[in-house]
Amino acid sequence: MMVGKTGHGPACRQDEINALMVKLAKAGKRVVRLKGGDPMIFGRAGEEIAACRAAGILVEVVPGISAAQGAAARLLVSLTHRAQARRLQYVTGHDRDGKLPPDIDFASIADPAATTVVYMPKKTLRALAGRAMAHGLDPSTPAIAVVNATRPDEVIVAGTIGDIADRIDAAALTGPALVMIGRALAEAGWAGRSMLTGIESHRRAG
Repeated sequence: MMVGKTGHGPACRQDEINALMVKLAKAGKRVVRLKGGDPMIFGRAGEEIAACRAAGILVEVVPGISAAQGAAARLLVSLTHRAQARRLQYVTGHDRDGKLPPDIDFASIADPAATTVVYMPKKTLRALAGRAMAHGLDPSTPAIAVVNATRPDEVIVAGTIGDIADRIDAAALTGPALVMIGRALAEAGWAGRSMLTGIESHRRAG
């Protein structure tokens, strides 16, 4: 039963998903909520677990790989580096209203010793990048956008935090996206490459 969400488009509401899980479980079904990426990172798993617990339904979570880890592995990029990045942070690109969250720590994103992975950033990336650069993030800092990470239709757009929003707009990408930002990404040599599909990227990397 498809209950996936489409950013800024028609999709199941979270309360509908919660109610469906509870209804099926109470009917004696074994319910599997299958999610792409790690449901514990901006995946609303906490809300679904709480709904099941409130209904007296036992829950088990089978660990998976986060979208950030999967994307980095496919790119052959380490998100940390002893000489470049001592810290890794995950940030959501939009609040409940679809806008840039007002409480993002932009000084933290501007820290040159950090790698930042922004989930669901397509609508707010330009604003996020502008605020981060205003807080001191070097505009030449490498940035890589990955759409449909680890899937056959994966698409990669590489650039800098200063131009990545323009590159994404020009590519007119569809599908779930994340953007990785930080000096550690330069180690993989993606800067300056044109848009590649996942298949093409691995061919070139080999």
